[in-house]
Amino acid sequence: MVGFPPPPDRRINASNSHLPEHLGWRILNSDRLFPMARISRGEGPILPLPSGETLDVEKLTVPDGLGAVLPMTEVWNRTGADATLVMHRGRVVFENYRGDMSATRQHPLFSCTKSVVGLLVEAMIHEGAIDPLAPASAYLPELSASPAGSATIRQLLDMRANFMFSDKPKAAGQVQVDYIMGLGFLPRPPGYSGAHGAYELLETARPMGAHGGPFRYDNGSTDTLGWILRRLTNQSLDELISEKIWSKLGAEQDASMLVDAADIEWAGGGMAACLRDFARLGDMLFHRGSCHGQQLFPESVFNSILQGGDPAAFAAGAGVPVGGSYRSQWWFNHDKQASFGCRGQYGQRIWIAPKAETMIAQFAVDPSLAALEPLRLSGFGAIADALS
Repeated sequence: MVGFPPPPDRRINASNSHLPEHLGWRILNSDRLFPMARISRGEGPILPLPSGETLDVEKLTVPDGLGAVLPMTEVWNRTGADATLVMHRGRVVFENYRGDMSATRQHPLFSCTKSVVGLLVEAMIHEGAIDPLAPASAYLPELSASPAGSATIRQLLDMRANFMFSDKPKAAGQVQVDYIMGLGFLPRPPGYSGAHGAYELLETARPMGAHGGPFRYDNGSTDTLGWILRRLTNQSLDELISEKIWSKLGAEQDASMLVDAADIEWAGGGMAACLRDFARLGDMLFHRGSCHGQQLFPESVFNSILQGGDPAAFAAGAGVPVGGSYRSQWWFNHDKQASFGCRGQYGQRIWIAPKAETMIAQFAVDPSLAALEPLRLSGFGAIADALS
């Protein structure tokens, strides 16, 4: 995509952006390929991120788990890091951009979006507007005949619902092709007659067995929760996130949200933001809902989320990290730092280590998906150790 115009054989568009060789460009240019809804930062002032004593993160070394020690920069190279911001005790101690990333450029959050949706649902539970033990169909009668509708809110929040969008098996390390195609984010073959957007996908979902069993990570659970939020608040998710979160962070920029083929905001992974505002979100989560002296969410919301999930159900899931758990769309590592946070495909992370008083926000283009997660976490741990 270099040149005005680029040569025909070097142009990327919605029909070929999914090819592996175009991954980096696609991630940093999603707004050129698909429509995005604006998440307004509101009318308030930009509130600065306070600075602390600088930590020279680039000079740290990281054990790779195989007996070798790597420079932090090599960890970033291997895990495809685009940008990293570290806060210690609420102050920025390191900020770095690599490649085409910059402080003002939006980057997709992918499934870190799920944690935002989970936070909003937990808030409505604690307001009494949502019963966590009720089935989704209690709020969405359209799903009465769908297995998505028989899952409870808690099962959806904790990824213990069980339904599928296709009879085709999901290959390890790959996206759910029929699901992503139904959303409109992959090219559709001639004569395509499948679902058109998230609502139709959920209405036509197929059963896979009983709910409440092992952890089963699935975008459809979050899409169901997103639909419930829209139904109960009578707001689109971009409006709701702006009102409840983004307009109160003192954000520098608007965020945005990918919309599907039916013009519905993608709850499962559609948000994008600049790094500093992503870090502001992480800092608010680190402080259990407190932001610039304002409590955005009740302490009870975080008391619920931070219990962590069921380790046995998590361990019984397929391809999960050892020793973790999952609750309310948040990941828990149960490590020496008691770390938890948000995880998005290709390496988007908010990593919060309460015992080290550390929060790390990172964007990446890591095509290995989860394969390099132990190395990434080792890098985060080295930063926390240095700050401790």
